[in-house]
Amino acid sequence: MGFPHNNLQFPYKRQSPITKRNREYNDLREVEEEVTLLSETFKDSKFTLGRNLYFILPLFCNPKLLVEEEYVELMKEYHYMKNYNIPMARSLDEADSYKLDCFDIIQRELNAITQYIGEKNG
Repeated sequence: MGFPHNNLQFPYKRQSPITKRNREYNDLREVEEEVTLLSETFKDSKFTLGRNLYFILPLFCNPKLLVEEEYVELMKEYHYMKNYNIPMARSLDEADSYKLDCFDIIQRELNAITQYIGEKNG
């Protein structure tokens, strides 16, 4: 669904989604700590972590700052494999378990997006 438009630059003040109080965010480390706490909060949510973060992150940070190039490349690889039927390995035993885990997460989040769009559009 893309990134929301957000140009926050450090330092800045925003309401913490955890404490509901205004606080100053001085660097990426502080944002990452807040995201870790949010992840714990969302463990029992009926929605996926990705869906929850998609709507919460823009309220207190620039989500683009949290996406590392490694994950962008994994998402591209996933799409190439799905769209062009490229095998990830010659056999399941030879498949990289880390990539399998990542691709499972990507698939789960894509399914959640599809469900969300369906619910939103009726």
